[in-house]
Amino acid sequence: MNRKKSLHTVAKLTHDQERNAARDMGHVRMQMEQHAARLEELEYYKQQYQQQYQAASKQGLGAVQLQEYHVFLARLDTAVDEQRQVLESSRQVYEERRQHWLGLRGNAKSLDKIISRRQLQLIAEQNRREQAECDDYACQSGYRKSL
Repeated sequence: MNRKKSLHTVAKLTHDQERNAARDMGHVRMQMEQHAARLEELEYYKQQYQQQYQAASKQGLGAVQLQEYHVFLARLDTAVDEQRQVLESSRQVYEERRQHWLGLRGNAKSLDKIISRRQLQLIAEQNRREQAECDDYACQSGYRKSL
């Protein structure tokens, strides 16, 4: 396999890896956004429940009802904390995937530059060969005319 083909093969593989990494990063981002939305829902629900508790406590609550509110609010607090941890973990995974994708993208761009430079070199070499052939032909034609 010549150098040109091998560079193109490596570039194709690198671009494929970059696309796959971008797709993977997109999936992780969607999950992260879902986790963020779930956290917002839980926080909103907790806020609503606290407002209900405050309104009910103004009207007077029995000991059992008061205990039920406290237990449920504690569960909501736990759920909110757990969802925050899930979201933070998701953000870390996203950042890792993003860094991986950026590295692959940099590799792909570097390979593209190398291939472009090589193509320009090949074109310049071809132009020099053609010019040399034209010069040789012109010299030979001029030599024949002088005879």
